[in-house]
Amino acid sequence: MNIVLVGCSKGIQPTTKTELENGTGKLVTHTLDPKVKQNDYRIVRQSLELFIKYVKAITNGALDVQLGFIELDTLCLPVSVSTKKPYVASGDYGLVLNALTKEAKDSTDWFLISYPSHVPDLPVFDDESFITGGMGGDSKGGPVFIADDKWVTRKPAHLGKGIYTDIERRIYLPQWLQHEFFHHLYRIYPELKLEVNGHDWFDRKFWASDFVGQFETDYYTETLHKRLQVQCEPLSNKLITRVENTQQAEFAQLSIDELIGSYSLDDIQNNWHEGNILKESDKYFWRNKANVQWQVMPSFTEGRLKTGADCPYPGQDFFLELYKSVEGDVYPGVISLKFGGGIYKKRFGLMRQSTPMELALGNYTRVPNNDASNTGSLLKSQGEIVWKNDAGDQWQLIKDVNDESLIHTSNSTTPNEKLQLILINSECGLYNLGFKYLNYYYWKPKRLLTDESPQVIKAVQDLQFAKGFGTYTINLDEVFTDIKGDSLLHFVTSKDTTLIKATINNQKLMLYGGDEGKTTVYIMALDKNGGLAIDEFDIVVKSAISGINEQMTSAGISVSPNITHDYVFVTGNTNDYRLVMMSAIDGYQELIPLSESMNKIDLRHLASGLYFLTFTDTITGESQWNKVIKY
Repeated sequence: MNIVLVGCSKGIQPTTKTELENGTGKLVTHTLDPKVKQNDYRIVRQSLELFIKYVKAITNGALDVQLGFIELDTLCLPVSVSTKKPYVASGDYGLVLNALTKEAKDSTDWFLISYPSHVPDLPVFDDESFITGGMGGDSKGGPVFIADDKWVTRKPAHLGKGIYTDIERRIYLPQWLQHEFFHHLYRIYPELKLEVNGHDWFDRKFWASDFVGQFETDYYTETLHKRLQVQCEPLSNKLITRVENTQQAEFAQLSIDELIGSYSLDDIQNNWHEGNILKESDKYFWRNKANVQWQVMPSFTEGRLKTGADCPYPGQDFFLELYKSVEGDVYPGVISLKFGGGIYKKRFGLMRQSTPMELALGNYTRVPNNDASNTGSLLKSQGEIVWKNDAGDQWQLIKDVNDESLIHTSNSTTPNEKLQLILINSECGLYNLGFKYLNYYYWKPKRLLTDESPQVIKAVQDLQFAKGFGTYTINLDEVFTDIKGDSLLHFVTSKDTTLIKATINNQKLMLYGGDEGKTTVYIMALDKNGGLAIDEFDIVVKSAISGINEQMTSAGISVSPNITHDYVFVTGNTNDYRLVMMSAIDGYQELIPLSESMNKIDLRHLASGLYFLTFTDTITGESQWNKVIKY
């Protein structure tokens, strides 16, 4: 936070109530009260001390406010006094910001501007209050506190008379700073609608239904603990606005053409709050809804669109805001423009209106991973997204925001094929776990390495089916688990989808019979962190067997039906076998408990149709079948 001390102010100052009402008086020049600079800015530091501690407290220790001082001794700020209540005695703080060096503006998160007071200092005005500042913003979206020098030296009329004592200054000024600071907080969280028309908290009916209390500071406490501190993006992130070099690599991947489109403030109050970036010939312009336009020139190394002499706000540039996850990962996708203290949000090219397609960028590994062509990265260069695998192949992709996919262009080996993103919504935003391409899944590494991944607790044994076997169901809750109890997402693919078709519904894997042959099936479980567990098993499909060969026995197991009473008897050494009965028609499946000798299976509850008794050796994994027809 830089404290900017302006050396001079000048303007017409009234000497009587009549002159005040008429806007007349004497042209006077003021100089900064020398007490402001004395003893290493002692009274300024006193004024800020408690507020600085407050900021550290409400950000849970994440923010330390470091003070700096900039003296503009040669600047003389034009000031004036309004003619109607509430009286305002101040100047245009934008002139002060424009007088700062680019380095000073870029390296500062917050400003406090103090200038020589223009409040009429005569007995006739002793009972009048004059507003001399408040809360503004710089072009990066950072807060600008504004106050004249008398604000830290003497008590204003509405508080009393005389010079502040050190104790009074330490107590009162932080309260004023808090008031102005919350104006800024409500401005940078417009979606919360905590301040809509200005000072809304003075109307108790405006307060949210879960807010208690009565006074202004009660409202700050309520909004802090019940709204702001529970936001996914920490306050400390929102309050840092300086231009940092840490995002240069992301800015370098941008293209001015991808920024063409519409932007607007959340709180649109006039036609200057909506606009478009557009291209005319080889130049780019910002044109607002009031039909006023000025040229913008990309300077991506600085993360901004520069403006020129035609800009009605001299010296103000558009700053580009990139998408940033709660974990702090930055993506080369612009989500808004910061200009004049306002945040003009992008209104096109964002998934679900808030997230850029660049969320898909990163490294991926296919399941199954057979060679270098199965791993690679989604990259961005000069505004274009490309897929580059580790075998050296590279293809350009086109964004499809509505379908949330990336589409191969004609230079690909698979033109028009999709990389269908696998997105999840969490409490704190949208995440991309991977994508599906040509029936295979490509997964990103998990985001938080310390978060335990799902586990395979009971691997599926290799399976054998007769051709046209119908449906086989596997309960995936028995295969996978998550230590923390997180809900899991399940996916399935196979090497040969013509042999076995597989779908997942309600945590159950359904296998459908196909042609004869052998394939490997891969079932996957993911948590929302991207933690992955994989189980793979082989499936062999053989030609249908009829006659006596349908009665498949092992280790002395025999199966005998009793048609009269709808029973099937299983005898023999069944201790090491798992028996599942399933319908060939509707996917019904039932686990049948076995004993070592006689087992009677009651079929009376079953509908008529064809069923399979599948015996699986729990040691070797080999499976055998019997057909059962229920009439």
